[in-house]
Amino acid sequence: MQKDLSLIRGDTLTFTFEIQDFEGDLDTCYFSCKKSLDVATYTFQKSLENGITKEGDKYKVRIAPSDTKTVDIGKYLYDLQIGIDEDIYTIMTGTFTIKKEITSEPNEETGEPNE
Repeated sequence: MQKDLSLIRGDTLTFTFEIQDFEGDLDTCYFSCKKSLDVATYTFQKSLENGITKEGDKYKVRIAPSDTKTVDIGKYLYDLQIGIDEDIYTIMTGTFTIKKEITSEPNEETGEPNE
């Protein structure tokens, strides 16, 4: 499934997904984000028990504020890949846009907004 996502830099994003007609547990699950296909390192990556958790019969992906707080504003690529037994499925792909925040916590020393 192609789905574009967006997030304000430093905010939290959560979403759930369910594998229909599957009652077991996933062996692997990765939400991976990169600036481009040519870049070897991930901007960030979530995995089972590290941002991806099972809740009932659904899985929840949580991108924490610390994952994007220092990331450059712009467009990135992502995919969501699962492993069941020896099979690998990429169930979601798209563009992940990180937008500039408007509200920020004030500087502790000056009380002025951070830029």
